[in-house]
Amino acid sequence: MSNNMQRKAALGWRLNWICYAGMLVLFAAWNLFLPGGTIAHWLLQTVPLLLVLPGMLKGRPRSLLWLCFILLIYIFASATIVFDVNAPQRGWQHGVMLVLSLTLFFSAMMTSRWQRAG
Repeated sequence: MSNNMQRKAALGWRLNWICYAGMLVLFAAWNLFLPGGTIAHWLLQTVPLLLVLPGMLKGRPRSLLWLCFILLIYIFASATIVFDVNAPQRGWQHGVMLVLSLTLFFSAMMTSRWQRAG
């Protein structure tokens, strides 16, 4: 792997971990500390993300590709609520989830490509 690709992949992994942790923290704060949240809803939001955690810890690019598929659920769910002006549960959490999930989606996709390019 060229030095340039190694730097890009390392930067991508850092951004992946920041956004991944950000989503987990957002879901915990949203469901465990704010009114209206439940543990069942928290589990429903976090378990899909945790499915790829073992592969991510090992640095496997295939896990990043699976993460991209999983993130599509979060992107569609949050975008539907953010852009619906009549949504009753519209709030800042959905906007943050949309930004984090989109950033993680593109970062994971590019990191997987950069890591495989070597």
